[in-house]
Amino acid sequence: MGLKDKYILKSKDSWNKKKTWHPLIMSLVLVISLAIIHKAYWVSTTETNPDEIWGNKQITKNGNNWTIDFEEEVGDSITFKGILRTAPKFEVYRNDTFVPGKYSEGEALVYSEDLYGKTMLNVSGIRILVNDDLSKQFFVSEIITIKATLVSNVSTFDNNGEIITLVREGWVAEAEDINLSSSKDNYFFTAELLIFFTGLYLSLKRVTNLREQTGLVWHLAKFELKQGIKSPRMIVLGVIFTLFIIGMGWLLGDLQNGDPESAFFVQNANGALQQLCFFVFFVVSLAAIGVSVDSFHKERQANTLNILLAKPINRETIVIGKAVGLSLVVGIPALVAQILGLMFMINAGDFPSLSGIIAFIVCGQIMIFTLVCFQLCFAIAARSGTDVVMYGLGMWLLFAVVWNLLIYAISFALGIDVTADDFENDPKFQSIASHMGMLNPGYVYQFAVGLLTHRTLAIDLEGIPGWLILLALVLWPITCLRTATKLFKREVRG
Repeated sequence: MGLKDKYILKSKDSWNKKKTWHPLIMSLVLVISLAIIHKAYWVSTTETNPDEIWGNKQITKNGNNWTIDFEEEVGDSITFKGILRTAPKFEVYRNDTFVPGKYSEGEALVYSEDLYGKTMLNVSGIRILVNDDLSKQFFVSEIITIKATLVSNVSTFDNNGEIITLVREGWVAEAEDINLSSSKDNYFFTAELLIFFTGLYLSLKRVTNLREQTGLVWHLAKFELKQGIKSPRMIVLGVIFTLFIIGMGWLLGDLQNGDPESAFFVQNANGALQQLCFFVFFVVSLAAIGVSVDSFHKERQANTLNILLAKPINRETIVIGKAVGLSLVVGIPALVAQILGLMFMINAGDFPSLSGIIAFIVCGQIMIFTLVCFQLCFAIAARSGTDVVMYGLGMWLLFAVVWNLLIYAISFALGIDVTADDFENDPKFQSIASHMGMLNPGYVYQFAVGLLTHRTLAIDLEGIPGWLILLALVLWPITCLRTATKLFKREVRG
């Protein structure tokens, strides 16, 4: 038998061993294929790089005659897909926002009185004049499609005492030609979800003794909950993080009514909710680590792990049961703290969006489950109690304290001056921070709550699309749980 034949035989054996999960694997392949079709659809039906078209315009200055030309022909219409980089409510032309007769280099036009009531959109870098007031129709960071037409006009302006004649080409659109990209995205996402859940359902039907194993998971979870919820460790941690979250909720509500010029001013209730997410993660993550840090080590010392393994129970069931139980130990007090913190914040400030409140609570519980599963990986792999504690403390310091320093260090290494004023608003820095944030479950929690405070999932948060944030919110706990179960099965076999 040749090497190639052995490889094929080994691959077939590996595939047959995963027979239970064949429907799920095939559904994931279909989802990936549909996602590629989704991307191809937008590329084939829209211009997905508006910034390039804007950057390729030619500005010619020949004495008192200036021209602004695009590569496209006057009268051409293009449907652009892009991100609203500025809030339309700040881009509506009003009496006090411009001086008629003045030339704007950034917008490539001469201001005139016929602009009153119109909106200059910044769609991924390209400026498109919309013949309507969009201040309450679209919002910053939303992903839209807009059909714009290239037009030409002639105007004059005073340039340091010289009268300049400007022959200008520019992009113009009507309000009815603008749509959220989610109006099409939702069809693709719905189909992808249906395919995924169908594959998951068919795979779960193939799991042997699923109902029995589910009952054992709940039995183990209840045992962990009874033991952990009344432990002195959890009582102390619960009181501490409850008081902390209540205090921060009240403070963030009060800061909404402060001085807008203050560095600590909170702009609105949704912004306050996102900041409260960070403080919830900061203290609750420590509690999640604290209750799960020695979950397997104490079982080994008491020799109860061998007794548990002697029973007819799957190894995955043991890990899942412990993860669910420990998550409830932290999650129930955290839920009370979250609700109380919200009440104090709303009482002192404004009411955030209902979808944001739901995301704040639900995603907070997902974050707790993720951190418990993450810590279980260390609890299983560590050989001593000291190692477990050090791993847990190191993880908390990394995610809750050191992460911002890592972002600054990497940004500096990539050439961003992190000592400059207002460097946090640099698009390059924001892109680095958001992409690195996807590797931190605390940041994913904040991103998800920020995303769900909006009216649509067609949002771009500094380079991270909404669907990717939700995917990370799902993949983080699944990956951590899967890693923990693999480590535990390997230990048992060893």
